[in-house]
Amino acid sequence: MGDWCETRLTGSAEVARYLVQQVREGEVTRPEGPVSQLHWSQAGRAFSHRMAHLIQFAPPYSALLGLVRAGLVPRSWADAEAAQYPTHGSLTGDRRERAVDLRPTLSGWVDLRAARDAGASVGVVVAAQEQRHRDHSRPGRPDEEVLSQLFDRMRAYFHEHSTLGQLGEPGPERGLARLCWILGSFQYAYRNNSIDSPLFRVFRDDVPSVEDIHRGASDDEIADPLALTQRLRTSGALEQMRRLAGDPPPGMPWGITAPVIFDHWDDNTFLLDGPEGSTLMEVVSLAHFTANSRVRRRIWNLLAYAWLDTADTYRIRNIALYFARYGVLVTIPVTRLAEALLEGRDAQDVRNEFVGLATRLRDVDRARRQEWRLASEQ
Repeated sequence: MGDWCETRLTGSAEVARYLVQQVREGEVTRPEGPVSQLHWSQAGRAFSHRMAHLIQFAPPYSALLGLVRAGLVPRSWADAEAAQYPTHGSLTGDRRERAVDLRPTLSGWVDLRAARDAGASVGVVVAAQEQRHRDHSRPGRPDEEVLSQLFDRMRAYFHEHSTLGQLGEPGPERGLARLCWILGSFQYAYRNNSIDSPLFRVFRDDVPSVEDIHRGASDDEIADPLALTQRLRTSGALEQMRRLAGDPPPGMPWGITAPVIFDHWDDNTFLLDGPEGSTLMEVVSLAHFTANSRVRRRIWNLLAYAWLDTADTYRIRNIALYFARYGVLVTIPVTRLAEALLEGRDAQDVRNEFVGLATRLRDVDRARRQEWRLASEQ
């Protein structure tokens, strides 16, 4: 897929240079002191969770699944917790029992369980991870109760101190930053070995208390994502996002967190639902940019999401990158981005070719994972 984009999207280097120019002269929000390499990505995850709670009060899907993957809780626990979030509160019956797999769209739901049963990649990957990675599991899953208490307190704190579309006062925001750091640590375990995450140390020897887990996010660590939240406020970027979402009043959702498009979802991607169409926005927390392959791939990824929404489920009309450490939001209409990348070639023809290639690759991947699942069940 990357080779196809490199060959067809010949204007990528110029678009990448344009994006880099938007932040080249800007002041960078950095940690106050020396930090580990892991800190940078962890701070980005924590800030993305704070962004998510500004846009839609939905379950932190990958954080819940990260705890499953680490072996601390069963999958049924994650579904039960997801069902308690406002977006999923109306689910009943068997739909409630598989709440993590049900993701809201602008007008309905995406059912990842149905995709998994058909051999789709997302569901099968989760099942495979749960089977092969249990760093912390103990007989009887004794951590389940304390984690339920933690998430009950989290939801209550967010309900009291966090309003959709609105940042709070410094004191409550510090508390929210701590909770988002914890969620980011749990999220890390979804795609990585949880043994590498410092917060998971509290689970190694005995069942921790909620207070033990809280202390796993230190004041020094949360100062950085808290500074990113303050930058979001002072830069004017939050108000720009509000306008893209159609200026909803405080307390009203702005769109969708981690929208599922073509079987895929990303915790750093958000959909801002405006009256003239939606903006698909990615939050980028890096501190240094050059017009290299990483920037080009971010551009390709966002355009791919827009192109792969062939049923126009999400009405994506713009793509945006929010450079969190610079406080800069760059928004580009999808049609203009395609024109710049294609340099004169017919956008619809190239899109059709891309969708065909993606569909073939997905079908191959589904078949391969289905074979793996069947083999693992024997």
